[in-house]
Amino acid sequence: MTRFAIDTCSLIALQYSGYLEASIKTVTLVITKKIYSELEEMGKFSDDDSSAAQEVLKLVKEITLLETKPKPTGEEELIDIALQKKCDFIVSDDLRAISKLKKADIPVIFGIVLI
Repeated sequence: MTRFAIDTCSLIALQYSGYLEASIKTVTLVITKKIYSELEEMGKFSDDDSSAAQEVLKLVKEITLLETKPKPTGEEELIDIALQKKCDFIVSDDLRAISKLKKADIPVIFGIVLI
C-alpha cells in the first residue's frame, strides 16, 4: 500500500473534500504526535476548521501515528517519519515548508494532488 506522510492542513483539506475516509481505506496515512496535537488544538475552537479537525481526530485510529524526535514544526517531523517509514510521498500544503521537505529526497505533493 502506498504510504503518505501527511501534515495537518492536508488532513483538513481531505476532510473538507469528503475524501479522507476513502483515502484511509486505500492508502496508508502517517502522522506525528505534533500533527495530532495540532489537530487537537484546532478542535478546541468553534469554526469550520475546528469541526474538520474533530472529524479527522475521530478517524485517527485508522491513521499511523509515529513518534519522532521533536522538531519546531510538524512538517519537519514529517521528514523524519517519511524516511523512517519509507513513505512514498510527503503531503503538505505549507508553501514555506516545501524547500525543507524536498531535502528528504522523497516526492512532495500538495493535498489537492492526493484528492
